[in-house]
Amino acid sequence: LKHQHVPCILLFFAPATMSKPELIYFDGPGRGELARLAFSAGGVEFTDTRHAMADWPKILADPEALPHQFFGQMPIILHGDVKLAQSVALSNYAADIGINTKSNPTAAQRGLDNMMLGAHSDLQAAMYKVLFGSDDSKAAGKEALPAAAAKTLKGIEGAYGEGPFLYRTDGPSLGDLAVFDAVTSPFPGLKACGIDLEAYPKINKAVAAVADDANVKAYCQKRG
Repeated sequence: LKHQHVPCILLFFAPATMSKPELIYFDGPGRGELARLAFSAGGVEFTDTRHAMADWPKILADPEALPHQFFGQMPIILHGDVKLAQSVALSNYAADIGINTKSNPTAAQRGLDNMMLGAHSDLQAAMYKVLFGSDDSKAAGKEALPAAAAKTLKGIEGAYGEGPFLYRTDGPSLGDLAVFDAVTSPFPGLKACGIDLEAYPKINKAVAAVADDANVKAYCQKRG
């Protein structure tokens, strides 16, 4: 996990001559899964480097380890001279070199996608309170989750039209993938946390449509 320091550069497209992007994260879904989905939905081949959670203290103990260049955390993307951290930035980058090259979203559409990324982050934060912490804090998080999720899900439901996608007709956008991940991820995911989604028909319709996308389906079958 040691790399020569290279300035962080954000690009909205990647030259065809660049090597495959590498996503570095833990061996699980979490905050890296949306970027994996975005790469996969766009047909972008990437190196999926995974580290066991048990190795994290050893990685942090090494002052030369890559996460110390990026807020002391993962996920991280390396792609040629591009080096990025923070899950929202990674998901946008993965979309920008894949699905966004096909749909060329407008500023308003990108705003809609990023609104869903914000909702995705809010839902993950609420679900992580159920999964990490003391027994008392996890119990409190579990009690608070239905109301916290309902507030965010109501906003997501209201953003969808007849769909099934937010604005594309030929496949999911990054925003749709964010909704899909929040609902279906095994860790953390709303279904896995026992949240009832019956009251959100548009969300369910979008999730089903994303699951039926050929590239997403292939990735989900591969990950298990």
